[in-house]
Amino acid sequence: MVEQRQYLMVRLKRSAGFSPYVSMSEVASRCGVHPDLIDRFIYLGLIDPIGREEDEFIFRSEVIPLVRKIIRLRNSLGINYAGIGLVLELLKRVEELERRIEQLRAEMK
Repeated sequence: MVEQRQYLMVRLKRSAGFSPYVSMSEVASRCGVHPDLIDRFIYLGLIDPIGREEDEFIFRSEVIPLVRKIIRLRNSLGINYAGIGLVLELLKRVEELERRIEQLRAEMK
């Protein structure tokens, strides 16, 4: 039996006030954590800021789901931060391999 995966995609309309960048305090607020924890994730290399603005790190908005994933791995599974870094790398590699498999399947058709 072949496993089929279904994904829900939500497309957000960009309003005039939408910015693809968020501050560290906004990331912390949206993820329900203290900004010091976000700072720790930066120090550990789990997330990367794209710059600084007025003494605060700035991120792409895609960092919010990543921070939530890090928190979930830590709280639900009890994985330490070094392990979380490894898990995130492996998940990224799996996604890349799945994309490549789909490309090869499409080429075979």
